[in-house]
Amino acid sequence: MPTTGEHINVNGVVHGGVLMTFADHGLSLLAWEAAERAPCTTIQLNTHFLDAIRPGEFIELRGEVARRTRGLVFLRGVILARGRDGSRDVGSVDGIWRVLRSG
Repeated sequence: MPTTGEHINVNGVVHGGVLMTFADHGLSLLAWEAAERAPCTTIQLNTHFLDAIRPGEFIELRGEVARRTRGLVFLRGVILARGRDGSRDVGSVDGIWRVLRSG
């Protein structure tokens, strides 16, 4: 996802809430696939900010399923930023998603 001036906070760097939303959405897609495309909802999301992101840098999420049960999916991931100076880790995330099954 490319970042722009619309994503910045008062300090002039990308707002942490943007990263959390990005991570939640990206990991939710992994949960959905792991749950055989059953609806899922986030029940816990832990975010650790490692470095600031400047507007114009591209952010990417690399995630994986850590564990899956019938009703829960446990995920973790790393948020990376790519700019002119290369790529670097800027955040780590982990969380739990509830699988919503009808009936």
